[in-house]
Amino acid sequence: MVNAASSSVRVRSANANDLDALVELSVGIQQLHATGRPDLFRAPERASLRDFLRSRLDDTSIVLVAVDDGRAVGYVLAEELRRPVSPFRHPSHSLYVHHIAVAPYSQRTGVGKLLLDEISTYASSMGADAVRLDSWAFNDDAHDFFRTQGFVASNIVFERPLSAPTSSADR
Repeated sequence: MVNAASSSVRVRSANANDLDALVELSVGIQQLHATGRPDLFRAPERASLRDFLRSRLDDTSIVLVAVDDGRAVGYVLAEELRRPVSPFRHPSHSLYVHHIAVAPYSQRTGVGKLLLDEISTYASSMGADAVRLDSWAFNDDAHDFFRTQGFVASNIVFERPLSAPTSSADR
């Protein structure tokens, strides 16, 4: 197993040439979610993922890709969030991570750490006060990883299901 910190893995901004690799990385994470919460998440569809990721490359999203010897081994997709002051909360400025995915063969090698370190550097350069993300309750491996990277739980969302969907066609 290669350690990303001491190998040739580099993190850079993703571009249209990375789209196929981003889709493949996204398929894995989408399948994990579809398995963990099939009531919420759809099975991965490459064409839909491609359209979604293409649109993120073209908007104000931050999409970084980790590349090892010319091969994409992970990516992170984030966006800048600014919340104005309200009667309840102080203003905040953060970078919100929507996706982080690392190829199975590159997990536990430092690729995820490199991606989050780069996002943190990016957030600092923007004057953000934090990097934020969320993780579904079933994803214990992700929770453990995020904690090792200095993330702490700041808001816990509870759910009370009121009814089950009648069929998958209703989704």
